[in-house]
Amino acid sequence: MSKTKFISLFSPIAVDFKIYFTLLFIVILSIFNNHKVFSNTDFNLLNHVGYTNARVFISSDENLSIAEILDTTNNIQFLTVPEGQPVSPHKVYWYKIDMNGIDLSVADQWIIRFPPYNQITLYFQKNNVPYFCTNSLTDINSEDKYHTITDLPFSQHELFKGRYLYARIKNTVKASTLKDAFYANLFAVEFDHNYPSREKNLLNIPYYIFIGGMLLMIFYFFGIYFMYKDKLYILYSLYLLSLLLYLGVRAPIIYFELDSYFHFHNYVFNEIIQVTVNIFYLQFAAIFLKARTDFPKLFIAIRIVVRILVAIVVLQLVLLFSGKYEYLEHYLINFERWFVILFTFGSYYYIIKHYKDRIVLFILWGSSFFLAGAIIALVYSDVKYMMLGASIEVFVFSLGMGYRIKLLAEEKQLIEAEIDHVKLTALRAQMNPHFIFNSLNSIRAYVISNEIKKASDYLTKFAKLIRLILYYSSKNKISLKEEIDALTLYVELEQMRYRKDFGFKITVHSPVDPLNMLVPPLILQPYVENAIRHGLAPGKEENKLVVDVRIVNGLMEFCIRDNGVGRKFHDKPSNSVKSDHKSMAMELTKKRIDLSAKDSEAIENIIVNDIKDGDLPAGTEVILKLPVSTRAEYVFT
Repeated sequence: MSKTKFISLFSPIAVDFKIYFTLLFIVILSIFNNHKVFSNTDFNLLNHVGYTNARVFISSDENLSIAEILDTTNNIQFLTVPEGQPVSPHKVYWYKIDMNGIDLSVADQWIIRFPPYNQITLYFQKNNVPYFCTNSLTDINSEDKYHTITDLPFSQHELFKGRYLYARIKNTVKASTLKDAFYANLFAVEFDHNYPSREKNLLNIPYYIFIGGMLLMIFYFFGIYFMYKDKLYILYSLYLLSLLLYLGVRAPIIYFELDSYFHFHNYVFNEIIQVTVNIFYLQFAAIFLKARTDFPKLFIAIRIVVRILVAIVVLQLVLLFSGKYEYLEHYLINFERWFVILFTFGSYYYIIKHYKDRIVLFILWGSSFFLAGAIIALVYSDVKYMMLGASIEVFVFSLGMGYRIKLLAEEKQLIEAEIDHVKLTALRAQMNPHFIFNSLNSIRAYVISNEIKKASDYLTKFAKLIRLILYYSSKNKISLKEEIDALTLYVELEQMRYRKDFGFKITVHSPVDPLNMLVPPLILQPYVENAIRHGLAPGKEENKLVVDVRIVNGLMEFCIRDNGVGRKFHDKPSNSVKSDHKSMAMELTKKRIDLSAKDSEAIENIIVNDIKDGDLPAGTEVILKLPVSTRAEYVFT
């Protein structure tokens, strides 16, 4: 707590506010506190508090005694306390506290208050003999060393020469800085500990606003995650949660309660959580920036930095529980802070130089506010600057998340519009309506389940197939290679639609030349569709679909073979379709084949065979026969 904030609790103006605004509340509380009611004389004691006129002597000799300090022949020079200077674990600090000019007659018992150094010894005298009270501990490895005592008692008649107190400070555990000593009477200390003041409540308001706002954002983005199933939102929620645990618990009413009962664990938690905040932030930022694709070098750097931060957390735990080397953790956490700051500035430069999408500006602006608040808080030792920066950052990030959701919705709308366009195009192409609408429904299902990339891939392939069909519909014949490419694209779409990667293989046997030989366009698609829909789709085992192309007896023969459920599966009453149902595409294709093979009418052009494994159905085989046609109109005999 800064000097200004600490003394404000006991200033005369603060006392007036306490009297005018809290007197009624204190009386009510007193009824439940053993009926204790304070008098005006008690309240006047609140004016008798303040900072001492202390000076300090810094020594490297840990064996220096109070007798040597009091010996004027040693010519020890006490200098003004250099407030803000870090306390070295290798030094001993002797305070000479001058109480001259302070009216100590108004109370019998007084308190000297120090920052939480872990070893403090206050020296005073009784009958001209030095005495002391201390909070230093003999067992440095004891967990009790964290229950620091900052309030050390004395009385007016115990001062050296009627005006001085001496204090020996040795700090080896928690990092701290030098500060002046503060004096207060016992009533003021008890009043400050036990009764809330208007000033305390006002000081807590920013913390309450921060905690409430962060909780609201955490619950909101947790809900967004369950709607979209996007890893980004859960990482952002975890970042907000870690930020809340780091800054929110610093509200005095929360922090001091935790510190009084769990000082050691509270201290360890505070040291660890500030590193955890950076870990979750970097993981969130990497996904928000799409660093893997848009900033590949930054993505690699973030992964390395996250691993370094995890290693720092582990090292922190080792040092914090080591006892002897615990003071080194202070240097480690400072290294982590400046390391992250430098990495952040380097990342800013890289992002600004290479960014393509303005959505990254939300990260830049938001984290800039947090970074500014963190640096100011580090310089002035006031966490409220960091809290302000974090609040602005969360606001900017939330705008960015909203903007991202807006872009996602617009992308979905574009896909829906493209679906409508493709639907019209497909209808003009007179494709099988069953395939068209099932494919469109599959695309829509991917969109609804937030699988935008898969929906986009499906739509891209589907649109390509439609374009091919439109292009081929104006031709009487296409090359066998073009037919195979279109068929492969169709099968890939069916695999995506059924979410089932069944095996598919096309084998072209010599002397078939796919580039030179011609076939009617999309002549195989209806039979492959039938094999997938009625043979493979109902199957439960590993499915395979094989197409063989060869020259047999001067004809081009296509053998479409699946290891599905077989035709008898659909003959069962429970699985049969309507008796009057016929595949229009297959009927049209049969007519096209018959027309293409009109010169060989005596040959059966379409043969369907049932494949069996013993007495059990093991699939279906369809053989199509077409005259051989080449670009040079050469016919094999």
